[in-house]
Amino acid sequence: MDTTEQKDLLEIRQFMYSFLSAVFLYPPQAEQVTMILQRQLFKEFPLDIADEQYQEALANLVRWTNENCASDLVNVTSSLNKDYTALFIGPGHLAAPPWESVYRTEERLTFGEPTLEVREWYQRCGLEFVHKNSEPDDHFGLELEFMSKLIASELEAWEEDDVIKAEGLAREQPAFLDEHLLRWAKEFTQDVQASAQTLYYQGLAQLAYSYLIWDGKQLRDGKNT
Repeated sequence: MDTTEQKDLLEIRQFMYSFLSAVFLYPPQAEQVTMILQRQLFKEFPLDIADEQYQEALANLVRWTNENCASDLVNVTSSLNKDYTALFIGPGHLAAPPWESVYRTEERLTFGEPTLEVREWYQRCGLEFVHKNSEPDDHFGLELEFMSKLIASELEAWEEDDVIKAEGLAREQPAFLDEHLLRWAKEFTQDVQASAQTLYYQGLAQLAYSYLIWDGKQLRDGKNT
């Protein structure tokens, strides 16, 4: 790696994927909501890009922050959990099922061919997750977590001057985006935006998709390495 700027960008990208993974993979906890509100996270977000959809998403998340920073934390967290459950857990019909197989198979069921493809990708890169055997491998949050881990491994390889390994990990990232995340993220995040009852999840869905589009373009143009 040639410059501090490139290393900083990798660290920001890792944060983005790690943060987005957490908010889609786990129901909101009081500690997380407190941190976001008290630190005014969305007002001082670490990545600012000139994209209309991304900026609109951040504006909505700042608005949500302003509307809730003085509210009772228990009520705010409860409202977010209710929304999260309806969107991603159930019971009953899910407004936005968070699995790639549901969007990319004719049967619209979990554990389809995309699940197996993603699992093989994780194994090939030597990465396993705490959710193994309890959550389909093609969960949106897990796929985002995989990207975060790829970036973390790339950073570690650069620090160890293992150029071949670092460049290999860098190539995996746009390939995984194009073959998996970007093949279903638009429809999934549109479902979240259409069905979410809170500005929080509406904004996060819009933020996630606009970021994935931006990051994919940066990677294909060779600007993130």
